[in-house]
Amino acid sequence: MTVIDAETLIEEYGEWLSRESSSRMLGDWQEITLPFLDRSNDDLCFYAKTIGGSIRFTDDGYTLEAFRQNGITLTEARRGRVERIARKYGARIESDGSITLSSDEGRADALNRYVQALNGIGAVMEASQRRVSEYFAEDVATELTECGVYYTENVQVRGISGYDVNFDFLFQRSPNHPTRFCQAPNRLDKATMQSIMFGWNDTMRDPQRQDSKLIVIGDDRNGDLGDGAVQAFRNYGVSVIAYSELRERAPIELAA
Repeated sequence: MTVIDAETLIEEYGEWLSRESSSRMLGDWQEITLPFLDRSNDDLCFYAKTIGGSIRFTDDGYTLEAFRQNGITLTEARRGRVERIARKYGARIESDGSITLSSDEGRADALNRYVQALNGIGAVMEASQRRVSEYFAEDVATELTECGVYYTENVQVRGISGYDVNFDFLFQRSPNHPTRFCQAPNRLDKATMQSIMFGWNDTMRDPQRQDSKLIVIGDDRNGDLGDGAVQAFRNYGVSVIAYSELRERAPIELAA
């Protein structure tokens, strides 16, 4: 069995990294491309500039712009995670959305920390794509807030069965509308529809809630809502709002 010479391995890695990396001058900045794939399967690319004895790195806003291009809203919760990752490596999120890192010493260490920051923040987007179901309600909440609609999140009510039923949002009763309970699943299929309707039937059978209404908000950002599930909801008198229609319909149907 051959024993790996760690020092040789590290030297070979350094030679490979140097060989596969590239740089070019762009005005006062130097564009650096490293052989590490980002979340778009492109080589990691960013910019560096020396100012006196200091070095400064920036991605020119590319990393966070990729969130938007992939249909992921940078909610307050996600932004908090992104900022914590940036601080961990000594980087920061600027007001224009760029990720920067400045250092007065240890340029190689600063470069290494900056690469880790970009990769760590990019991983938040990957996790968001895998967990769209969990985050969709956050995206809906952000949109409702921007529409000036008041709501209560994560409401639990006890159904006639004695079990608690969780709703993503509650819109209070007003002179113009009854109390409106709301679910915001990212997928509208038969199983989702049946699960929601089971909870809703258990909830609305309580005499105190018989005048209440159920609204379902569906995620159509990556494709149309399932026609079968939408029609099934409508057959039960449940209003379905596609996310793409939320900005238009929310002030009318969900505001007080």
